Amino acid sequence: MIRSLFSVFVGTILTSILFVSHAMAHPHVWVDSQYRVNVERAEIDSLEATWSLDLFTSTSLIAEYDVDADGALTGQEKLDMIDTLKSFDKYGYFIKMKQDGADLVPNNVRILDVRIRDQMLWIRLSIMLPEPVNLATSTLSLAFGDDELYFAMEPLEEGLVRLSGALSEACTPVEREATETSVAFWVDLSCRS
Repeated sequence: MIRSLFSVFVGTILTSILFVSHAMAHPHVWVDSQYRVNVERAEIDSLEATWSLDLFTSTSLIAEYDVDADGALTGQEKLDMIDTLKSFDKYGYFIKMKQDGADLVPNNVRILDVRIRDQMLWIRLSIMLPEPVNLATSTLSLAFGDDELYFAMEPLEEGLVRLSGALSEACTPVEREATETSVAFWVDLSCRS
């Protein structure tokens, strides 16, 4: 019952968003987003991403899915939320990636976790690359952008890319302007000495 109510809620929001003309288009959902790259060695085959949904969207989703109203998503609540969020798979989870300027499409993206923190809904994604990228010889460009649903994908205050691991000090994330209207900016990541 709750899930079907949420499906109607999401369907209504998405339908109204899709009918807004491009001339009057503005974001309806704000998402603070970040890539997390563990650079233990120069060659990486996966990374993670986090999203924090805006307060209005978070409150609406939490009201629908936190059935016992305990301020946490556990058990079936969490499974139902993850199942609903999988609908963003058809939009590629708004992930934008390039390797040396050429588009790079993840091999697999899956939701690792969903939790409530500071009344906001946080989502953690696992991103598998189609093949390993050697950051010592290639540049991996990262961004988020929504071309269809009017989601504003903004970087976290600490930055769009957070590095960890043994080589993180040797890697340089460089921010550059985006030409796409749906992308705030790109971060080019390489680990060249």
